[in-house]
Amino acid sequence: MRVLRRLALVLLAVLALVLAFGRPVAWIEAALIVWDVAAGGKPTLWQQLTDRPSEHAARWSDGDGDLYTPATTARAAMVLVPGAAVLGRDEPRLQALARTFARAGFVVLVPELPDVRRLALSRADADRVAAALRQLRQSQPSLPLGVAAVSYAVAPAVIAALRDDVAFVVGVGGYHDAEAAIRFVTTGAFRPLGDPRELRVTPNSYGRWAFLRANADRLDDAGDAFILQTIAHTRFHQPDADVLPLAAKLGPDGRAVLALVENRDPDAVTRLVAALPETVRREIDGLNLVLHDLSRLRGHLILVHGRNDPLVPYSESQALAAAASNARVSLFLVDDIGHVEFNAVTVANVWKMWSAVVALLGERQ
Repeated sequence: MRVLRRLALVLLAVLALVLAFGRPVAWIEAALIVWDVAAGGKPTLWQQLTDRPSEHAARWSDGDGDLYTPATTARAAMVLVPGAAVLGRDEPRLQALARTFARAGFVVLVPELPDVRRLALSRADADRVAAALRQLRQSQPSLPLGVAAVSYAVAPAVIAALRDDVAFVVGVGGYHDAEAAIRFVTTGAFRPLGDPRELRVTPNSYGRWAFLRANADRLDDAGDAFILQTIAHTRFHQPDADVLPLAAKLGPDGRAVLALVENRDPDAVTRLVAALPETVRREIDGLNLVLHDLSRLRGHLILVHGRNDPLVPYSESQALAAAASNARVSLFLVDDIGHVEFNAVTVANVWKMWSAVVALLGERQ
């Protein structure tokens, strides 16, 4: 009996410390949110315990999008940047994510980015995200303001944040150096921060042909653009298809883009990127965070990246964290989520995913 009494006293003491110094409500919320995000919109306890947010289209002088407003008191505001997907801001998983965090007290604005609907991002997207931030700040002046993005959309989100004094930036599976990201997607080579070795994995074929498709329309020659789009579409569906007859019809600019995509030598990437047509290089440089002074970020930078991400190496989030030298950085390298596969919650990764959500919830009023 004495042992049990002592154990009960210890447990009561721990509970008292948690209640006094911890954030038990936020911790429980975070657990329910991880479950809800993993469910991808399917019914969960989080949805049962919270009211559905209101949703409506929003327009402002230089943009439009969808606004998700909490049914209860708003405690923070966030621009959620759509990634490269044909449905753009109408993508069901993105909409589910916006609802999840609106239920947690975030006013969420998802801007329209026309280029993402053709599986591409543009340097103009940073302007569109910045405009959305201004709109949200104007409509919610008393709330902490931040921006969140997934994958390659992290770049325009960070660039927009550099133009505004935001409280937080959330980046999931993003990159710092565009050339390093291209090197990885074409050759599988990357260098983790602090590791002198160059690591190699098998390149992801989807990433190569998605890159080709995204950049084909940036060529001045419509014929080359059409051929590259055809090659990308063919290789998407038939990885071993013979595309040499098509490639033989390309002009110099088209050949330069295809040469980069088909290259497997990491040491050749810098030369091949330099040989790209100016219209393509300009777009790549426009969203290359290594060309920006990230020490100007002052808010909370919350970065999440899968250790086995097949499209962007986790070393890019490490580099992004290191470059944001004056921000408060929370970096979470997560096992088993691939490239932003949030439904892959396992015993091995649930703690870090929960910790990342706790970090974001801490930005609310």
